[in-house]
Amino acid sequence: MIKKMTAKEIAGVLGVVLVLVGLPLLLRAWQAGTLLETPYPPGTRIITLTAVADGGIWTKEDVVGHNYWRSKPTRVSKIEINQGDHIVLRLHSADVLHSFAIPVLRLGPVDVPAGHTVELEFDADRTGVLTFLCWQMCSPEHPKLRGHFLVKGSESEEEDDEW
Repeated sequence: MIKKMTAKEIAGVLGVVLVLVGLPLLLRAWQAGTLLETPYPPGTRIITLTAVADGGIWTKEDVVGHNYWRSKPTRVSKIEINQGDHIVLRLHSADVLHSFAIPVLRLGPVDVPAGHTVELEFDADRTGVLTFLCWQMCSPEHPKLRGHFLVKGSESEEEDDEW
């Protein structure tokens, strides 16, 4: 014989189903940034870089505990951006203390502690090449922790070689 559910039991089952279905959807929307208003101006380009001392690598890949030892991340040596872009850099360290700098902009050095994320902002006002690097001696591979932002202008503008 099948017992009929009471109103309290139905409410309890619906509550559990709502939590099991709604919470992952809510977390996904929050992670995508659709629930929070961005503090940056419209058109801001967000670039995430992770520093890995083993191999001296700046990478766009997400390097965390479970994949730190298993895979070798792809080195990012050149990132193309457009003149006039507002850039937000999200810098993460996968292993040891790193320090990020773009010397020509007098941006940094900014410490990036292991396991933490730090944000920096700058405007790409002129065309040319911006070298970024790790300022902190972090490993024997430290000299390899460098890369370049290639700031591209419009076709009609004359491009500078360096800032």
